[in-house]
Order: sequence, then C-alpha cells, then structure tokens
Amino acid sequence: MSAHRDYLTASDFYRLFQCPHWSYYERFATKEEQAMRRPVTEGEKRLWDGGIQHEKEVVTKLFAGTEIIEVPKTTDAEADCAATVELMKKGVLLIYQGTLTDGDWTGRPDLLERRDGESVFGPWHYVPLDVKSTYALEKYQKFQLTFYAVLLERIQKRFPATQEVINAHGDRLPFQAVEMLKEFEETVVELERIRAGEIPDPVLRKSCFDVGPWGKLCERLATSTDDIAQLFNVNVPKLRALRDLGVRTVADAAEMDPATLAGTLPGLTLHGLEVVKLQARSLKDRQVFVREPVVLPTAPLEIHFDIESDPPSGMDYLYGIFTRDGGTETYLPFVAETSDGEGEMWKRFLAWLETLPPEYVVFHYAPYEKVRLAVLEKRYGGSPWLDLFRERMVDVKDIVSSSVVFPLYFYGLKYVAPFLGFSWTGDVKGGAQSVDVYERYLETKDRALLDAIIQYNEDDVRATAVLTDWMRVYATERTSYDEPYPWVHF
Repeated sequence: MSAHRDYLTASDFYRLFQCPHWSYYERFATKEEQAMRRPVTEGEKRLWDGGIQHEKEVVTKLFAGTEIIEVPKTTDAEADCAATVELMKKGVLLIYQGTLTDGDWTGRPDLLERRDGESVFGPWHYVPLDVKSTYALEKYQKFQLTFYAVLLERIQKRFPATQEVINAHGDRLPFQAVEMLKEFEETVVELERIRAGEIPDPVLRKSCFDVGPWGKLCERLATSTDDIAQLFNVNVPKLRALRDLGVRTVADAAEMDPATLAGTLPGLTLHGLEVVKLQARSLKDRQVFVREPVVLPTAPLEIHFDIESDPPSGMDYLYGIFTRDGGTETYLPFVAETSDGEGEMWKRFLAWLETLPPEYVVFHYAPYEKVRLAVLEKRYGGSPWLDLFRERMVDVKDIVSSSVVFPLYFYGLKYVAPFLGFSWTGDVKGGAQSVDVYERYLETKDRALLDAIIQYNEDDVRATAVLTDWMRVYATERTSYDEPYPWVHF
C-alpha cells in the first residue's frame, strides 16, 4: 500500500543542504529535464557501497557480543515500521536498520539503541544513532538525527534525550536535537512546499554539481533570469533579503546603493553589500577587481601542499608537496601504497618535516589540509616540527576570497586556476575521480593508476603555485582588469 507513496525522508534534508532543488527535480523533473540529470559516477557507487560496508564493520566491531537485530528493508515502509515497533516492544538492545514511519514521514536510522526511561513500551525507550565517516557533526546530520527523534517521539511517546553519530574510530558524537527544533520546523515547512510542487528560488552552489545530480538545471534556472544566485558566496538568507528589497538580478545588484540598503534587513551590512555589488559588476562586465592589495609571505623555501583522501574509509592516501628553493622546483609525493599504509606514510612525512630549513612558508588552498593534519596527529601522534609546519601554513583561498573578485560562480581551485590559464594535464581531473582511481589501484595494484593520481596531485599543487605567482604580479595594489586580461599568456 505504501510502496509508491511520496514520503518525506532523511535524504530530503541531506539533499536540501547540498542543493535546494535536488528533492524538487527528483519528484517533478520533466522528461527534457531528466535528460540533463548527471549520471551516477563509478566513484559515487563505490562511495555508497563503501559507506554501507564501513557502517556494518563499525557496528560489528563496537557492539560485539551485544544482541543486534536487523530489520530487512522492503518496499513497504509501514510494514517495515511495524516490524521495528515489535522489536521495540520486546526491548531489543540494538535494532539495526529499523524503519520509523508516521503518516507520510519515514526514516531509517542506522541504529536504535535502548536506554532506561519510560516510554509507551515500558521502562525503556530508544535513541537514534547514525554511523558516519566524520570527525564533527555536519548540519545535515543534525537535521537527520532530529528527524529521527521527532519520529521516535510520535511512535514511543517520548522524545529521546540524546542523539548520536558514531564515527570510524568508535567516537560517539552526541547531539541535543531539542535545541534546534525551531530551525528544524522551519526547514520542514520548506521541504513540504517542495513536496507540494513549489520550485525553490534559484540557488547555485558548487555542491549542486559536485554532489547533486541537477547542477545543469540549477545553473540554467539562475542564468535564464540573471538571478543573483549566480553571485559567489551569497548565502540563502542574504539572497532572500536582497530579493525582498527588489534586488533580484545580477544587473540589479551591480546598480544597487549599499549605503541605502545596509541595515534594512538582518544580515545586510554595508561591507557585505559592497562586496556583493562588486561581485555583480565583475560577473556582469567580466572584470577582475583587486579589492585589497595582497602581500604574501616570502621565505627561502616555498612549499605548496595538498592532501588526497578517501572519505568512505576516512583515510588519507597521498600528501603532495611542491617546493621552490631558489631556482629549483621539486615535487615530492608521500603515498600510501596499501590500504593500511597511512600510518607509515605519516611517519615518513614527519621525518621529512625534520629536514626542513629554519625558514619556509607553506601554501595550501582551503582549510582542508589543516583539518586533516589535526586528524592525523590525533590518530598517529605529532611532533614539534609538525607544529611549526602548521604555524607557517597560509590558506590561499582565504586570501583570494577576501582580496580579489573574479567573474566566477565559484572560487574553488578548479575554477580559479583555469581562469588564469592553468590546465590539469592528466586523465584524473578531480578529487572524486582520484578516490575512484585509488580504490581501483588497491584492487588491481596497477602502478599506472597510482601514477595517474600522483600526476593529478602534482597538478593541484602547481595550480596553487600559479595562483600565488599571479597574486604577486597582478594583485599588489587596488585595481581592476578588463578583457583581454594581461595574463593571457601568464
């Protein structure tokens, strides 16, 4: 009876935070629009399969010796929920892949764990647990846990006291869903409008392309109306505020008066509006603006650093280092050539840090590298030389975002570097593809696959170097550049 019902699910929350149109197009895309849907990649299939396998391994390891009963999934969510409720009535300690269904809401937390405390079932109740490869709770994970908590309240007549994510190392990351119920309810209203067939206002994010399958339609929706969603780094609340004030197009934003609009709605500061206007002018007229002069640190040794990781396993498999020492340029890769080689790779990296001269600077793009170094230090241990390395790290993306305005939707390295004329030379063109190729290398031990990943990583660190070179030449003073740009042959 319920097989084809349009349920609100936990996936809807994940999709909303990645791409607000994902859930809409999944339900209402026309045949012509469906043809524009990005196919699932081999890498995504591996990611999903790896996530399921990882989840089972974590559950088996952490709860060895504990009674765990799995609820087989069928096409009938109501029947699956009934089977889950029967286990809850019996007071089973752990229910794996149970289904919670109420009306047209259905959710499937990885685990339901019995805790002391009265519920409709007796002197016990259940809390939801999800198994994720994560080191800090992401926003969508909090919303999914809250979704499960609300469903549990409806079923067991008690709101669970806590909700948790369990990561790859068995760490429990607790979360109090009751603290975000108001925001959750507002988000549910938004999702219910989508389920009713209301298409959201344009939003254009990098994740619409990298994670969601409908990026081409998101871009078409924004560009067809010249919508302000095309502007880099303007979040949804600010988009809504600007639209409420009649600033709906890039042309509108390019002509607006920031001083008049500043403070009229929450989040609209004078500085923020000035940046939005400059971004709109840049996109409209293809101009590049240097908002603030860039002064990059210098040292006898310049290092460009990039890490490649495998999200399903939480493993790093390559550190790429491009150095400039006087007139000498060198690329040095540290590689995990086996699935358990991360620890050894880390030791070799720490030993290399001890060989560095007293003065050097480290450039990287976006905060990911610093985050991973902290994770790896916790996992395998650090050193004074690691502390010094981190102190000398400079996030190039942070500098670009605060100082330069490019006529681009996104400021990822794969967008900025090609705009400056840089090209990736190998067959591997992106991080997700690198993960897929690494997984295939582990299966086949084909050295050519590993070499392709190393080539991709070398291109990444060289792209960062190209960007730092560009800033040292073209971003040293407040100025603007029109087409044709002077760095065409940079």
